Amino acid sequence: MTDNSSFTFDIGEAITPLDGRNMHKLKKLRQFYSDFILTKYRVKLEIEYLIKLSRYKVIRKLTKQETITMYQYIKIFNFEDYKRVREIEKRTNHEAKSAEEYVKKKLMTTSLSDVAQMIHFGLTSDDINNLAYGLIIKNVVNQVFFPELKLILRSLKESARKYKNLSMLSRTHGQPAAPTTMGKEYLVYYKRLKDEVEMLKNLKIRGKLTGNTGNFNAHQFIFPKLDWLKFSQDFVSFLDLEPDLITTQIEPYDSLIRLFQVLLRINNILLGLSIDFWFYISLGYFKQKLIKKEVGSTAMPHKINPIYFEGSEGGFGIANSLLEFYCRKLSYSRLQRDLSDSTVRRSFGVAFGYSLLSYQSINEALNRIEADRDSIKEDLNKHLEVVSEAIQNFLRTKNYSDAYDKTKVFFRGREVNSESIKKFIESLKIGEEDKKKLIELYPENYTGLAEKIVTKFI
Repeated sequence: MTDNSSFTFDIGEAITPLDGRNMHKLKKLRQFYSDFILTKYRVKLEIEYLIKLSRYKVIRKLTKQETITMYQYIKIFNFEDYKRVREIEKRTNHEAKSAEEYVKKKLMTTSLSDVAQMIHFGLTSDDINNLAYGLIIKNVVNQVFFPELKLILRSLKESARKYKNLSMLSRTHGQPAAPTTMGKEYLVYYKRLKDEVEMLKNLKIRGKLTGNTGNFNAHQFIFPKLDWLKFSQDFVSFLDLEPDLITTQIEPYDSLIRLFQVLLRINNILLGLSIDFWFYISLGYFKQKLIKKEVGSTAMPHKINPIYFEGSEGGFGIANSLLEFYCRKLSYSRLQRDLSDSTVRRSFGVAFGYSLLSYQSINEALNRIEADRDSIKEDLNKHLEVVSEAIQNFLRTKNYSDAYDKTKVFFRGREVNSESIKKFIESLKIGEEDKKKLIELYPENYTGLAEKIVTKFI
């Protein structure tokens, strides 16, 4: 078994698939989200805060070399340094305090020893933690999620254009309905996803640096002449987060909740896509790419299963259950704060990990399918009854008082073919030109503005 004190383990010992069998798929996420990264950001923020104190003349002016030295501590922070912080934590039993003491210990061996005690001056743990999480989550969204979502959008857009005039039977309530085009159905998902991704881009993550109960109590008591509100705004803005000056001990999480809600909508849109496209494969509308080395079933050698759509569905289920919980739980805290939020936010990486796995699965799934034009056309021609909508509405324009009922009696619950439909139309009391128009109507050319809508919005 692995020695836990070494902070290493074999992936076979992992409790979750994120750190086990799927670890190789989450390499990019781990570059931006892990306990190591969180600890590194705590160290970074303690150092940035001390530098800002110097620039506001709370402590003496730092020399150029001293500033360089401190930035080097951030730049070269590695796994060995992380282990040193964790060793301190064994004594303190406090993550943020351990990072603070690590930095202080570093400074005590340099010319900065005279200002080392001002590390973390006037701060509470969440002044560091909320900013660290904010920076990490911003990087995950920008560096990990956006590239994957852009690939999905590009695939949907290209397919919408490719299949914009491929007529296809619709199904409402699971039953045959007025035709659409395959491209139009791709477009619906493209547009919905694009709108949410734009919202995600425009969201601002808030950060706070306001002291123990949000009032800068110690700051103001000791340095009453300093504009601490401006200090806080400058510091948080410098980190490219949105300053929040109205807080309790913790940043209220509302900006993160908004972000989680957008991620939920993105995930649910793609969950719906996974389910719909799974059905299209089942109906024979999509052919799946044959990968010779792969096995579809241990029992049935012929099978090619839509495993990536199914996998994304399961992954979104896990991610969304956590995202929904975050939106509920993080919206409140007992009085000025309780620690339950700390336990919850430790699990953010699980929701992010399963979201990313599902985005990857969607991309893989979309790359493995191609429209089966013959199968789609065959299914469309089996359901000539879907033109009944056009016929009954056309008859209304001819002042047929029983247009709907007459059409319903002929079409509903009956098998029809082109010949029986022709006889029905010829029995109608309308002009010959009108009859010709209806007789020439087939599901394949009854797609309304589907193609034009794709052309216009792509």
